[in-house]
Amino acid sequence: MGPVTGKQLNGPTELRSRLPRPGIVSFALLVVIMAVWELAGRAGMMNPFFFSWPSAIGIEAWKMLLNGELATNLGVTGYAYLAGVGAACILGAMLGLAMGWWRYFGDVLDPYVVFFSAMPRIALFPIILMIFGIGDFSRILIVFLGVFFPVLFNAYMGAKQTPQVLIDVARVFGYSHNRLFIAVILPAALPYLIAGFRIGVTLGMIMVVVAEFFGASSGLGQKIAETAQLYETPELYAWVFYTSLLALLLVWGADYFERWAMRWA
Repeated sequence: MGPVTGKQLNGPTELRSRLPRPGIVSFALLVVIMAVWELAGRAGMMNPFFFSWPSAIGIEAWKMLLNGELATNLGVTGYAYLAGVGAACILGAMLGLAMGWWRYFGDVLDPYVVFFSAMPRIALFPIILMIFGIGDFSRILIVFLGVFFPVLFNAYMGAKQTPQVLIDVARVFGYSHNRLFIAVILPAALPYLIAGFRIGVTLGMIMVVVAEFFGASSGLGQKIAETAQLYETPELYAWVFYTSLLALLLVWGADYFERWAMRWA
């Protein structure tokens, strides 16, 4: 075997530099999928009773945007989502960090956290409906319960697994109890905490849509359920499209927040 040249070492790097940007490839792939989907629909290769195609879905999506139906239902879903996810992230992070910082407190609550983390919270929705009725509070509560425990668990694990050597060094330098938490515990737990927030952002969207299937008179989930029951296929896919687009934007927002927050870790 001959000697390894610099060109051979840099081969993979050069190859990656010559490849088109991932965003361009993703967009090109989307165009191909949409074109094939459209042609298959127009050629009668799909049953319109169950499926639709991009042009028909786009027409309905545009109508919803113009007549204000999208804005109305998005506001209903967004209110329940933001209230539930916001409260769950704040309270879950606070309690999780407290459990990881005060070990005795964490050991006392740990069995309950594990138990409720494994519980399918959506199964509680019929009980919540019976107690609180159909309305915003029921949907906010089910979103809260769905997001709270993943955030709490991640915050707890992050604070609990802070290296002891960092705590010992901080104490040697005379850090107060509060400063130790802010300067050592919180930065060490931040990656876990951000991971919990990211899970909560996605899970909260799923929870609010499923909750609206059963207990709402409006909202994105309610419109998906309604159009599915009436077999209004293009409208159904349009509502699914808007719901998925909203979830994508939320994930992008969570990624941006992660990059911003990790600068402080």
